[in-house]
Amino acid sequence: MLINDGDTVCIVGAGPGGSACAIALLSEARRVGRKINVVLFEHKKFSEHRHYNQCIGVLSPPFEDILKNELDLTLPENLVLNNMEGYRLHSDLLSLDLIGEESGRSVSVRRSKFDAFMLEEAQKAGAQVVHNRVTSIEINHDGVLVYSEGDNFKCAVVVGAFGLDDGTCSIFEQGTPYRQPDFLNTVITRLYPGKEFISSMDSTIHAFLLSHPGLEFGAVTPKGEHISINIAGRKVSSHIMMEFLRSAPVQRFLPPHQRREKPLNYFKGKFPIAPARNLFGDRYVTIGDAAGLMRPFKGKGINSAILTGVYSARSIMGHGVSKQAFAENFYRECSELTEDLPYGRVVRLLTNLATSLKFMDHMIAVAAERPDFMKAMFGSVSGHDPYKKIIMETASLSLAFTFAQKILGHFVFRQEARLPAKSASPTA
Repeated sequence: MLINDGDTVCIVGAGPGGSACAIALLSEARRVGRKINVVLFEHKKFSEHRHYNQCIGVLSPPFEDILKNELDLTLPENLVLNNMEGYRLHSDLLSLDLIGEESGRSVSVRRSKFDAFMLEEAQKAGAQVVHNRVTSIEINHDGVLVYSEGDNFKCAVVVGAFGLDDGTCSIFEQGTPYRQPDFLNTVITRLYPGKEFISSMDSTIHAFLLSHPGLEFGAVTPKGEHISINIAGRKVSSHIMMEFLRSAPVQRFLPPHQRREKPLNYFKGKFPIAPARNLFGDRYVTIGDAAGLMRPFKGKGINSAILTGVYSARSIMGHGVSKQAFAENFYRECSELTEDLPYGRVVRLLTNLATSLKFMDHMIAVAAERPDFMKAMFGSVSGHDPYKKIIMETASLSLAFTFAQKILGHFVFRQEARLPAKSASPTA
């Protein structure tokens, strides 16, 4: 199952992962002296800027290295809304500026414009773009037939870069053994408080770990002319978003004229927290969110989508399109992501436990006192380091003893708070 001259590769979804895959496929084909056709299916027209995206649109390190080294691209400066200066973590009662160093800059972009840039670069490389929805895929021993609302395409392999779009997930599940990954739901909204208020936020990403039932985390991110607000959890809704916006920790970052009740526009999406089952097989492979290949509980979805798109292209052009070839090459190249999954699950479990037990205030207090735990918190929120490295570098007896003291004091205080007040003794 090798790719030959004249073969076609179909990519379903032309976001950053799909476009990166197309660029890398055509580059690899030129390098080995083969001529192939690459067809990108994308029903959205990014240039119209009509679509919300569950991604907040913050590009973090090493995105510039990935673009340059893997795709020979440079992000146009006119796409940058603002340079993000840092992270501030909030619990129910405390806040903390997270101090650490990233090897590169973080910037905010408008996702539709960034996606349009990537798609334009794919077209420049020679990819054909079809603005139709895929309606079915049919995998046979001699190739794949991709049905769309317009033309059908016969190809040697199909790449799924469709995120967690319900309709396309269902199409792949019907046509292949693929099963979509486990996920959290997200709700996103925007506020437009004016440039003066946004400039007062110092281009800081505000992350919230609150003890609100059903809410795993939230974030408030200044982006050019507006503030993006997102929440995530198993069953988040517009109702939980309103409760999040009304909470005391978040109210401090909303302008006074936005604090009263008013209609908001919402976008509901989802993002993966585990790999998909059967994310590749004979003549098909999924990348990015569709594959569930991203750092768990951390994000950096754009970086992961681009990298997995590049890895899939290398595997297709260099080793063929069989399930075995994808397992031995594509999946192996994704090891930095896959090997971190167990550690990410542990961190997510501990974080959710801490918020539900109202212990996050103590964790922030410890981070303010101890540089080693501050580094761990920064690495976890920024996505700068793998969870395995964070856990290995942070684990120590002294830190464990500090937390044991905090936990004991926390539960003693909660138990005493539940006891009824004693009556005053009569005086003689």
